[in-house]
Amino acid sequence: MKEVNEILKQMKLEVIKPVYILDGEEPYYIDYIIDLFDKNILQDHEKDFNYKVFYGSETSSDEVINECNSFPVFSSKRLVILKEAAQLKDFDRLESYLKNVNDTTILLIAYKHKKLDGRSTLTKFIKSKEGSNKIQYATFEKIKDYQIADWILNYVKGNNIKINVMNAELLAAQLGTNLQKIVNEIDKIKINLKEGDELSEDLIEKYIGISKDYNIFQFAKAVLERNSVMTFKIANYFIANSKDAPMVVITAMLYNEFNKLYKYHYSKNLPQAEMAKAIGVSPYFLKDYQRAGQAYDLAQTMKVIHIIYYYNLKAVGINIANNNMNMLKEFSYKILTVE
Repeated sequence: MKEVNEILKQMKLEVIKPVYILDGEEPYYIDYIIDLFDKNILQDHEKDFNYKVFYGSETSSDEVINECNSFPVFSSKRLVILKEAAQLKDFDRLESYLKNVNDTTILLIAYKHKKLDGRSTLTKFIKSKEGSNKIQYATFEKIKDYQIADWILNYVKGNNIKINVMNAELLAAQLGTNLQKIVNEIDKIKINLKEGDELSEDLIEKYIGISKDYNIFQFAKAVLERNSVMTFKIANYFIANSKDAPMVVITAMLYNEFNKLYKYHYSKNLPQAEMAKAIGVSPYFLKDYQRAGQAYDLAQTMKVIHIIYYYNLKAVGINIANNNMNMLKEFSYKILTVE
């Protein structure tokens, strides 16, 4: 991500700004940068007198400002971290400090899970030319589900190990959009690999517990191909192992897949690169949607989307009190027999 790369570049060149403000709905990168600053700005022996962490729910702007205005002891810099900044009741009072910063203090503000109020004078100053001279501001948007597989490919590559597109898609389908969870699961495997080794299906099954044959990715593939034998084999596995694929996760996955199939029907005459972009998939997977397009025409695809919507309501308990995984068989049958 370019925002992270910019901060890494500044750290490498030792041109650290006095203030860093990180906001947005994606907490992974904010936590990553906090950890980066925590480990690299000060040496351990410098932290005794020059390091302070505040939590927005437990402090005030005045306390943060007073700490920032202190000067370093036996060090050239001080590091002040404000976590949970969105919970700081008088956050806008920080404006006075941001307009007159102490260059010997590095203030890192973590405004997680939301964005700064763009209407406030504080935010306008932060984004202004004057403000950007001393303040590095970065927003981290939540990564979309269709971007997760590519994110996994890049993360694994950045750790000097290998993974193929299929296994990246498998992890994306099974683990969802929580980047920290994805990193934690991949790291379980990484510690058992040497540089250049491949993160294989067998390793995913061994260390993460995702069956290479009976997983949500293979289930969606079987449904899209109208392969009733494999669909019900995997459905039976899910019923026996409901923690591996809760019904709400299954309906969400199938909705995404049939939504892509719906887009395919409207873009199937485009060149392959444009078609892949319109659907929101890697060109590598186009053949899967071309096959699915033969199994379900446009009208059937739309009917399936309505079936998925109905069973998702059942799964979350709006239309049925008993959220039983046995409805998965009925759900699968309705899709496979749609006319």
